Amino acid sequence: MFNNLTKKITNIFDKISYKSYLEKKTIKKTLNKIKLAFLDADVALNVIKLFLKKIKKKIKKKKINKNLSPSQNLINIILKELIKILGKNHYSFNFLFNQLNICTVIGQQGVGKTTSTAKLAYLLTKKYKKKVLVVSTDIYRPAAIVQLKRLIEKTKANFFPSVVTQKIMTIIKSAIKEAKRKKYDVLLIDTAGRLHNNSKKIQELKKIQEYTQPNETLLIIDSMIGQDSINLINKFNKEFNLSGIILTKLDSDTRGGVALSIRTLTKKPIKYIGTGEKIYDLQIFHPERIAKRILGMGDVISLIEDIQDKIKKKELNLLNETTKKGKIYNLNDFLIQIKQIKKIGGINSLINKLPINIISSNSLFNDIDEKSFIKIEAMINSMTKKEREFPTIIKASRKKRISLGSGNTIQEINIYLKKFENIKRIMKKIKTNKKNKIFESIKNYLIK
Repeated sequence: MFNNLTKKITNIFDKISYKSYLEKKTIKKTLNKIKLAFLDADVALNVIKLFLKKIKKKIKKKKINKNLSPSQNLINIILKELIKILGKNHYSFNFLFNQLNICTVIGQQGVGKTTSTAKLAYLLTKKYKKKVLVVSTDIYRPAAIVQLKRLIEKTKANFFPSVVTQKIMTIIKSAIKEAKRKKYDVLLIDTAGRLHNNSKKIQELKKIQEYTQPNETLLIIDSMIGQDSINLINKFNKEFNLSGIILTKLDSDTRGGVALSIRTLTKKPIKYIGTGEKIYDLQIFHPERIAKRILGMGDVISLIEDIQDKIKKKELNLLNETTKKGKIYNLNDFLIQIKQIKKIGGINSLINKLPINIISSNSLFNDIDEKSFIKIEAMINSMTKKEREFPTIIKASRKKRISLGSGNTIQEINIYLKKFENIKRIMKKIKTNKKNKIFESIKNYLIK
């Protein structure tokens, strides 16, 4: 998420970090570089102009924090303005109490609408402990109904069956009746994908809105379409009273600048962001956390939430026993860690939430990717119980057998065992109650 923009921004700040005084010329040059970085990330020009105008105004007021260096003061000003542009507050689902909450999910075809509906169902049941019923009104695509049903089976929500031969209003009336009868908290209605200029389907959706009177109408926007999404939001909002946006595919190589433009240009909040293909890859949009990620400060809070939500206490205790009781950290523990990282979205998800300076200063993150983790897991699974517990006994003959069993070359096995030794050293520091430099650095780096 925002990888290219984050790299550019952190490079800009690195060049001024050592300065004890920032001249007007340096500030102007820095802001111009930020402007170019934002333009390259597909942020709307008028949003950039407004953003820079506010920063310049703050700099002139000279509200300086004496505990921070000149560069840190500038970063602090930029951070605060970035949060404002992203929306300042975070907006979650608008729950009505003691009555059925109805949410219609709308958008164009191919933007991930059906998948987002299922992800939202998962989030509402998992995080908010709500009783959720989901129905599809996409009678134009039989596969859409089947797809949604299969996705909902992965959640704790329930699916209300519908078929393409039914009329849309019949499906909706039946679903509402069922939701009220069985006292569901939320009814999610996945509507058919439609273009904003298709008058027939727009009228059809208007009938749905008029009848259901939803307290949430969420528009799905594909972040990869860039600034065209602004026009889309405005056109859909003209026809329907949108309560918020779900921005999908922020895990892709998209430039992602549209996220910085939406709130300013449409006045509509981004409520959720899609960050992957898994059913749990939908997050509440937190402007402050996103702003810090853009500026290379990481998002440790979201990382902690991922660990709490996706890893069971029993699994965490397996490693706690190793660190607290003084046991030797071995390849079994390493395998547990790999599986836990996979559960929170993989190594890329982990790295993207850590501050840039932590990643760049720690060799553990160099040349490690999802493929490496798959190969490491295969390597460990090809070992004997004794080899996992005592990796030092793995010599040439054993490496050859492990190589044949795991599909790794002997050179790769040497590399992965070396990385294991690096992690083992860190675990030893934790075990002997020394400060964990990585997390200490995170604490010191974040600007409050």
